[in-house]
Amino acid sequence: MTAPATKTLQATLAPPTAHKEHRLQRTVATYRRALSEAFDSGADTQSAVNDIVTPYNLTGHAKNALKSYVPKLRKTYNAEELDDGHPVRFTNQGWRLDHSEDRTHEFCWRVPQAGRGNAFWIPLRINPAQESLWADLLDGDV
Repeated sequence: MTAPATKTLQATLAPPTAHKEHRLQRTVATYRRALSEAFDSGADTQSAVNDIVTPYNLTGHAKNALKSYVPKLRKTYNAEELDDGHPVRFTNQGWRLDHSEDRTHEFCWRVPQAGRGNAFWIPLRINPAQESLWADLLDGDV
C-alpha cells in the first residue's frame, strides 16, 4: 500500500474587475473581523467559535474553516496574536474549478460568497511548474 502524498498547488488571482475586487475585499474584511473576534474571545472549541462567527455574513465554507482553525491557533500553533495579513480560509467542500484552453487564463475558481447565487468566477494564474498537477486535479486522478 502506498502512503498518500500531499501537494500544495499554487495559483494567484488574475486581476479582477472592479466589482469583483470590491466583493473580494469585503469578504476578506468580514472574514478577518470574525477571525479576530473569535481569537480575541479565547474560544477554544468549534462550538464556541460557531457561536461567535454565526452572525457574520460569510459562507458556511468560511465559517466551518474558522471553527476548525481558531482552536488550533492557540492549541497547535501556540499563537498569542494574529497576523494582520491573515488569508481567508474555506473548507474544500465548496471548491469548484473550471478549465478551458480557449481562455488566456485556462483555470477559473468559483469564489464562494454569502447568500444564494452570489458566487462568482475569477481567473487563476497557475504555477507553470505545476501544470501537470492541475491537469491531474481536473481529471480526478488526485
